[in-house]
Amino acid sequence: MREVKLIYKAIETYFPTTNPAYFYGSPDNKVYVVYASPYLTPSGKTSTEFVIVRHQEFSYNYLEERLIENITKKTPFVNSLVDKRNPLFTNIKSFKSCKSYQDAEDLLNKWISEEMSKSTKSMVTKPTISGKID
Repeated sequence: MREVKLIYKAIETYFPTTNPAYFYGSPDNKVYVVYASPYLTPSGKTSTEFVIVRHQEFSYNYLEERLIENITKKTPFVNSLVDKRNPLFTNIKSFKSCKSYQDAEDLLNKWISEEMSKSTKSMVTKPTISGKID
């Protein structure tokens, strides 16, 4: 299994957290961000969940290890530009059971592997009764 590659680690970030944000390039050529965020438990205590989002403004050439800005299709001259003001992102998952960024990275790898497996299976064509391929 190919694993995500750390592109950049932001101590202070434009993402909605006061904690560090880790930016990963993935084998599916997307950029994912992992950050920790506080939340209130049902008992009223504060705890931490790890949030995984997909960055909509960047993609990642996994084989060339190259960050790509989606609108211009250019490579930023430094990877830190992936952490930009008012980022556009899609929430993927949040994990309240994670205890560390490493746990969150492991869950991100597992999730990406499952998603890539699903998309590979959906690409397999099956012959119909008439012999035509759907």
